[in-house]
Amino acid sequence: MNILLIDCSAGLRVCVATPQKTVEYFDEEAKKQSDSLLEKIDELLKQSEITISQIDTIAVNIGPGSFTGIRVAISTAKGIAVGTKAKIVVFNSFESLFANITDKNFGVLVEGFGNNYYYYFKKFGKVFQGCASTDKMHVFAQDINVYSSSKTVCDKVSDFIVSLKENDALSFVKEKIEKGQFVQTNQIAPLYLRASQAEIERLKNGN
Repeated sequence: MNILLIDCSAGLRVCVATPQKTVEYFDEEAKKQSDSLLEKIDELLKQSEITISQIDTIAVNIGPGSFTGIRVAISTAKGIAVGTKAKIVVFNSFESLFANITDKNFGVLVEGFGNNYYYYFKKFGKVFQGCASTDKMHVFAQDINVYSSSKTVCDKVSDFIVSLKENDALSFVKEKIEKGQFVQTNQIAPLYLRASQAEIERLKNGN
């Protein structure tokens, strides 16, 4: 099984995993992913000594995260899948963080942009997810166990803020592949938990 993982939710992460080895590139400061994504994919394929046609599964992060980055990642994954007939697995920025949590009430929080944070909380069977500033996180965190990337319970909001760059999803993606959780290209949609900056500005201006 040869896997290509694409994650542009925060910076640029590309990973190629084969039965022989796993190679990865990550640049947390990358802004224009469209300019370098295909180049980095090609570099990692060469390091792995395989071609794009030998990719069996493409895994792509659908968000939340950078609006532009998410669109670039999804469109690239779709294009490669159409050309190679590779299967597609989608994941989001929360999943690898709460994959092994068995508590009924829990939450995860990842750092977003502009002093905002994306949250996913499950409380008494109900799911709450969205984007909010740090001072509002305490409301969502009351009476639940909130986890950091190391799966340890944290007492303060400042302790469970997790950077998107720490969201390593390869092992979780492999589990999805084993379970056959593939999607069709027309089923892939970005996970946006806040309005884009352009939309926010339009609303401010009354448009």
